[in-house]
Amino acid sequence: MTTLPWQATPDSDVAVACPRDILVEEIRRSKPCLDALGVGFSISRIKVRTRDGKPKRPPYFACCYNVGNLGNVNIVAFYYPLLADWDLLQRETYSYRWRIRSAIREEMIHAVQVITVKKRYDQSPRLRARFKNAESCYESLLGKIIEELATSEEGQQLVLTAAKLYYEDWTINSMEKLRIADRRYHGRDGYLVSELIRQLVQIRFGEPTTEEAKGKAWDRNRVFYVGDFGTTENLLRSMAETLRQAVPKLARLSPTLIEALAEIEETIQTIKPTFQFSES
Repeated sequence: MTTLPWQATPDSDVAVACPRDILVEEIRRSKPCLDALGVGFSISRIKVRTRDGKPKRPPYFACCYNVGNLGNVNIVAFYYPLLADWDLLQRETYSYRWRIRSAIREEMIHAVQVITVKKRYDQSPRLRARFKNAESCYESLLGKIIEELATSEEGQQLVLTAAKLYYEDWTINSMEKLRIADRRYHGRDGYLVSELIRQLVQIRFGEPTTEEAKGKAWDRNRVFYVGDFGTTENLLRSMAETLRQAVPKLARLSPTLIEALAEIEETIQTIKPTFQFSES
């Protein structure tokens, strides 16, 4: 298996840094890109969120936008869960920095997805006549992609691999179980496709997927059957490699997915070099 740049910890990573400083540095580093996209950024210090009347642990980040018209895109960083990963990653400065950077990039890519769909909808009389708003257009796009991928065994396996990585659930081995997970965690079918798009954009730009950047954290708090891989981290890398190898096949498996990726990447190209994912 190929060793990628973010998978090797440099010998210089011996100093104990402050996780707050790293978090602030990475947020500051992302600002030029966010400003170029017209995306807002805020920090939340809440420790518990309520969803469906039940207390829930906040995520690391969330990409928020207006219901219906997809306007006012804003990324929210949840301070306490992000700091908690410092211990989960064994206080390794390099690993923690990659983890934070990759998670911010995840939400940037989600933001670009939303912005791209909104732009397409707003500029198309045909789409405005067909859908009541930009959000329903977005949901239809995701639904069409999942339909195209689900028509072949190869496409289904690609989707299920992405789902296992994102949901951290090795038991998602059928499209029905994926639908259950999407409804349970996001209240609707087809949500996973937005994460698949994000994973593929990260891969096509030569970046680590957010899941890979969790590194050793997977083996600290989670127990999966890993077989000959030895650790969950190695298993995860192998699954991500499966996605990488599937990229050339996507045009055949889902033309709509390829079209969506091309539009997202075109938007990203307009804000380079602010979108670079480098080690500096």
